[in-house]
Amino acid sequence: MKHTILAVDDIQSNLDMLEVILSDQYNMYKAQSGADALELLPKVKPDLILLDLSMPEMDGFELIARIRGYEHCESIPVIFVTAADDTYSEEKGLLLSAVDYIRKPYVPSVIRAKVRNHVDLKIYRDDLEAAVAARTRELEERARQLYEAHSATIMGMSILSESRDKVTGAHLLRIKSLTRILAMNFAKNHPDVLDKATADAIIMYSPLHDIGKVGVPDAVLTKKGKLTDEEFDQMKAHAKDGGNILRDLAKLMPSERDLLTIAIEIAESHHERFDGTGYPGRLAGEDVPLSARIVTIADIYDALRSPRPYKPGFTHDEAMKIISDGDGRTEPTHFDPRVLQVFRETHADLCAAYDENPDPQTSDNL
Repeated sequence: MKHTILAVDDIQSNLDMLEVILSDQYNMYKAQSGADALELLPKVKPDLILLDLSMPEMDGFELIARIRGYEHCESIPVIFVTAADDTYSEEKGLLLSAVDYIRKPYVPSVIRAKVRNHVDLKIYRDDLEAAVAARTRELEERARQLYEAHSATIMGMSILSESRDKVTGAHLLRIKSLTRILAMNFAKNHPDVLDKATADAIIMYSPLHDIGKVGVPDAVLTKKGKLTDEEFDQMKAHAKDGGNILRDLAKLMPSERDLLTIAIEIAESHHERFDGTGYPGRLAGEDVPLSARIVTIADIYDALRSPRPYKPGFTHDEAMKIISDGDGRTEPTHFDPRVLQVFRETHADLCAAYDENPDPQTSDNL
């Protein structure tokens, strides 16, 4: 396959001479001005440009700068033509990203050698860039597949851990969707506090918030009436148990330890309250991990809206009012004020996210 050369010179005889020297090995295109060259450039897509620097109207220096401004033309090698004793033009042309120069009068063997070397180098570089781009796409696709597999595993663990509580996959999808809205908007409003990578991890691990329920006895977990103090203590233990389960998992997955720290925070602290009235550690304020502060409000909103054997589901407006104003059981002081502000600002999106994943109708919630 012949490669393409664009020769630019205001003197026709110089162009004809270059054509004679190179046309047996290359497809030759000629332009007698900078304007003609710019018009030809997108059509012929040259592999190399031979450029005379001394031209009227638009000289070679200006043309090089214009060429570099064209999309996909930054990497086209330019060899400029200069007089034998014009060292100033040599230096200036090279500073403007030309790759080499040819002196007048022409020496055919030198021209052929320089053109061949720089065309070969460009083709090698183009092939390398294509190979790198293909490998990058391959790695990105592999990363996407691993992320999806990781997310599916987390969701599967979450569903299994909550299956005895008749918690559905829809609930866990809602928690993830609600957390996504809150975490991403919090990161947008407070980039100095939460970066996107950490927000993504909070979203990914949010369905594991109740993984510790695997250790709660069935009689307590599925009880329809009010729990005794002892039973409530058993229920509350799921937070600490969840953190311990995930700590054990982190020991088996050292490469994921940093990310699993976020999962541990969520499982262990999603029942902590910003005012220090939560459990298991009665943490307060900034001592409650931000990941847990975000998942907490998503979990409570979902719990308020979801019907249960012991209560009806609240409307979006009712749930908003309870979280924003309090009802004696849930109070706004329970929440990080910044997270609560994001909750209020995104309430319409949260409502839509809940409504998009309703629980399947069963005999327990008809």
